[in-house]
Amino acid sequence: MYDKGLQQQALSRHQHLMNAAKTTFHEHLMVAVQNTRLLSTMAFDLGYPDAPAGENRQRLTQAFINSASIFGRYDQIRIIDLQGQERIRINNTNAGPVAVPESGLQNKRHRYYIQQGLKLAPGQVYLSPLDLNTEQGELEKPFKPTIRLVGMMQNTRGEPAGLLVLNLRAAAMLNQFIELFPQDDRAMLLNADGYWMVNHDSVNEWGWMRERPDLIAATWQPELWQEMQTNRHGTANIQNNLFSYLWLDMANIYEKTVGGRYASNLGLISDLWASQWLMMVQTAPRQWQSGAIYLHPWFKAALAGLFMMVLVKVYLLVRNKHHAREKARLEQMQLEYFRDLYENAPIGYVTLAEDGRISNINKQALKYLGYRREELINRLKLIELVDNEVQKDAPVLLENMFKDEKHHFRVTMKTKQGAPQVMSCSVSSRLNDERTLELSRFSMQNVTEQARLEQQLQQLAYKDPLTGAANRRRFYEQAEREMIRANRNGSPLTVLTLDIDHFKKVNDTYGHDAGDEVLIALAEHCRLALRRTDILARFGGEEFVILLPDTPLQQGAHKAELIRRTLAELPVTVSSGAEIRFAVSLGVATLSSRHQGIKDLLQSADEALYQAKNSGRNRVCMAGTPEKPDLLVI
Repeated sequence: MYDKGLQQQALSRHQHLMNAAKTTFHEHLMVAVQNTRLLSTMAFDLGYPDAPAGENRQRLTQAFINSASIFGRYDQIRIIDLQGQERIRINNTNAGPVAVPESGLQNKRHRYYIQQGLKLAPGQVYLSPLDLNTEQGELEKPFKPTIRLVGMMQNTRGEPAGLLVLNLRAAAMLNQFIELFPQDDRAMLLNADGYWMVNHDSVNEWGWMRERPDLIAATWQPELWQEMQTNRHGTANIQNNLFSYLWLDMANIYEKTVGGRYASNLGLISDLWASQWLMMVQTAPRQWQSGAIYLHPWFKAALAGLFMMVLVKVYLLVRNKHHAREKARLEQMQLEYFRDLYENAPIGYVTLAEDGRISNINKQALKYLGYRREELINRLKLIELVDNEVQKDAPVLLENMFKDEKHHFRVTMKTKQGAPQVMSCSVSSRLNDERTLELSRFSMQNVTEQARLEQQLQQLAYKDPLTGAANRRRFYEQAEREMIRANRNGSPLTVLTLDIDHFKKVNDTYGHDAGDEVLIALAEHCRLALRRTDILARFGGEEFVILLPDTPLQQGAHKAELIRRTLAELPVTVSSGAEIRFAVSLGVATLSSRHQGIKDLLQSADEALYQAKNSGRNRVCMAGTPEKPDLLVI
């Protein structure tokens, strides 16, 4: 019985995390559908469908480049005519979005998503299967999981005028799915044919695209796979391995709230079979039994102690029986106290009846919304106050009203005067056995100004836009924290300064674009040699700084030498086809009593770097210890 309880806990965790993953998937696709329609509208407004050349094409190309920079989640944004020929193509590269010249545009009429897109009516959006991106008939490496959204554009006469195609980068969505589950739970994602798109072992993934028909769930767990063909969700216990599974209809996001009419509401079209995804979670016995108390020798002693506690509890209940009337009086006083708290709370409270109408509301909520009490109670539903222009808010509110758990989220509501206000909300509901709403409690707090400030903060970048390394600001913030920790714990802290030798010659010979590609390659290979706790920052030009917490001088010098050798042996093939080799010089310094701050430590590392440059370049110099202050060369 106890083991069944542990198993039920694991299965409940499965269910909760799979529901959260489902919400994550649907949010990604919802944003992608909205962006498809937004860009189609943009093309229409710029007049491209009626006059797809000249200035209209140039303006739309620039608009797509700007959109690719803002959205960031799309590898490609394309306009394809009704004959399957690419007319505009924006590639989102590491260096930023670029427009492909006309000579590089291809005809895609034979691709399956183009064939499906040509069947669309204007305004509809086709959702492709999740697969790997291919270029010139070959899988792009490293693998790029991709979902394509195809929208049919129309001209001013309402006629089909071409396809808008977005290549959605699905890697971030899949990474969120993986990170949502703890390591004890093996989270998997499969397509309708049983091939893994996410597996705890990456060699099992994308079998149908790698010509590996053996990598399917039907081969791994045939009985479980057979069961999953007849049930949309369920659990299984196979040799004490716990399995939970849930089928997802990716083209039917609102199946629980509006009866599965997503396609008719949003015009999303998909291959029925391709839109079926299967989430599966496996927990081995050693994981779900890891917290079992019967595995510990103190279990019997704890059980005996619990027995004594029960005896004491019975005694206290008997002794306090005569206090029942006083307790009832105190409860009545407390009820009045809570009523006062409800009415005069500093945040808004709303109580909803079973039909969703407002049955009670406190003063602060009335103040937020600008209504009088009699204008709302038993007259309006809370959903009617949600700003209709923010399309995601109403579904979020409805979805959370029909859940047993308490949920926190933000919605945009309109005051009586029509002004939008961002509210931080919490909703908890009581449902009957038929899962029908009986009562809902809703709290709100006006965070409009906070939301505005958060939006501003999100625009502040912490990374160098070219290399993806930390910028100077991020480096100093992290370095100050690590220096405080090092001084407090006595742990070593080492800094490397790195500079490319004769980098000006690279720029002068191959061009600044090639130089940028060298910087990007340098940053990528430096990160491969670093730990998760290390910080790589670009200070400007070809100058980089690396922070190594918990690292003594000699270990930091060996790390610097490893980086130097790796980069010296690294050929960088740039876009022009040229192969560039380069070398770097590095300076190493470790925090000591003579360093009053991070700038002093950087100064020591810079001095070592200058020594490396003056000693012939392509080498590592390290600042000596306080007892041996001379610079050492390795």
